[in-house]
Amino acid sequence: MRLGLFLTTLIGLAAASHISSAADATWVAVSTLENGTSPYCAGGQFTGQQVSLGQADWQVDIKGNTLTFTSRATNRSFTLDLKALQPDGSGKVVGKDDKNREFYLTFDPGGGARPFLVTNSITPCRTVFTPKS
Repeated sequence: MRLGLFLTTLIGLAAASHISSAADATWVAVSTLENGTSPYCAGGQFTGQQVSLGQADWQVDIKGNTLTFTSRATNRSFTLDLKALQPDGSGKVVGKDDKNREFYLTFDPGGGARPFLVTNSITPCRTVFTPKS
């Protein structure tokens, strides 16, 4: 009985430490406009901002349930709460730009450095952020 309890506790502690250490991540992502031929997207607008996303580098930081991505060219940054993601890391979260307009980040299952898609409610623009290799 004691051995079973000890092993259960040990496994639980190991799993908890793995989850907490895997939550934080930092990487550089390259943004690529998926539909750059659209007249709405050709100018490289992102959530109404004149921020060029074509092959731009972004610093991405996840700390706990907060993701911040910052343009390395302009230092403009966006911060989102990741609490709405599913336990497997997938889902969509909502952010707001400096004019209070919504934009969305969509994640496939996973954790840490991984691609995500940015869309908004104003234009059909779709920008993929991929970890830089």
